[in-house]
Amino acid sequence: MKSGIALVCATALLALPLVGCNGGGGSDASPPQTGEASFSITDAPADNVSRVKVTFDRIELKPREGAKVSVDLDPAVTIENLLDLTGSNAEQVLGSTTVPAGEYNYVRLYVQGGSPASEVEEEAGGVFDLLVPGQQAGANNRFLQLVSGFTVPAGGRADFTIDVDLRAALTKPSGADHYLLRPALRIVDNVVVGTISGTVDEALLNDASCTHTPATDEGVAVYLYESDAVGFGDVYVNDAGECQHCNEGSQTEASPLTTANVTQDTQTGAYTYTIGFVEAGEYDIALTCQSLDDDPAADDAISFLQSAGVTVVENQTSEVDFVSASSP
Repeated sequence: MKSGIALVCATALLALPLVGCNGGGGSDASPPQTGEASFSITDAPADNVSRVKVTFDRIELKPREGAKVSVDLDPAVTIENLLDLTGSNAEQVLGSTTVPAGEYNYVRLYVQGGSPASEVEEEAGGVFDLLVPGQQAGANNRFLQLVSGFTVPAGGRADFTIDVDLRAALTKPSGADHYLLRPALRIVDNVVVGTISGTVDEALLNDASCTHTPATDEGVAVYLYESDAVGFGDVYVNDAGECQHCNEGSQTEASPLTTANVTQDTQTGAYTYTIGFVEAGEYDIALTCQSLDDDPAADDAISFLQSAGVTVVENQTSEVDFVSASSP
């Protein structure tokens, strides 16, 4: 892939301080003023769709100080199916690229909206345009913006993964003939991430509250929350992908950081889940068999069968199994 860094980046680099000479005739080398950064995409799953294709043609980074860095992707990067990038799977969008070192405020992913570049195929049949909010009104070069700080080390390299939470991001407006991809994103530094995985006892899924559909292996999911969350809430975001529970005056429940579907292994029959690219730290996870009832545009009263605390360690997999009390 060939990528071109726009002049806004070059201008920022030219503005960096020059190496100065001391009075003794020698020179003190200034520390490196650039670093290497790469970006990949992973996905938290969605229900009722079989394929989500998306094409990116530009990435834009905004340093905390200085001009924006705009990188054209030539050729554009097409992810044929975001649903293939669940768990610990990811696909690179931008390879290692030299950028100004330091702290950044946001990253923007520019999407080529509409079929054939970006589209959604439903399980029931039918292929629909996939657009970023605004493109349905004719706007061009709309982007997904993730406002979350990250750092590119001077003289070093940082590999980032952007998690597109399709359960929150993907929506089909009522009566519309297209899907919208909202900016429900999170970014992690791959150096400090681990994985959570485990099994789910099938007996738990026989609970009377369950609304999942075993025939299509949908509707059972594990939700990831910050440790000591005020309460386990549903996925609830606005058109900008912003957490609605977080904006409530008296917050009584938290929105999940991301989610993972529980699926049945066709060979062993075991029900398993994997949540990848989780920053090291303390978290809570909760199991629900009502994820089909979780509309990201509404505050839904879904219930959870079990929950557990988990410690995520860099470059390790933390195992957490959900076991029925009736199991031997």
